[in-house]
Amino acid sequence: MTHDNIRPVEKADPTSMAAVEAHLDTTRHEMADTLDELAARLDVKTRGKEKAHEMKERTQVAARSRDVQIKGGIAAAVVLCVLLMMGRRKRRLNAA
Repeated sequence: MTHDNIRPVEKADPTSMAAVEAHLDTTRHEMADTLDELAARLDVKTRGKEKAHEMKERTQVAARSRDVQIKGGIAAAVVLCVLLMMGRRKRRLNAA
């Protein structure tokens, strides 16, 4: 844990009520942030749902990509068949 956010208590009068209250307020906010972070890390159910949602999105993207590849392959096969049929027809007409 880093202590970069800790503000030093005023050094002029360390026993002043305002300085003590400011220090307590800073400490409360830091503790609240730390507890929120720990609670988020310990919430296994929510983390599991987030992971499942992420995997679902990845799977959908992969499926869409695969669908595009399959459709492209089918289109290429159809074009190839048409070109072969046209070439055969041309040969038959030239042979006759």
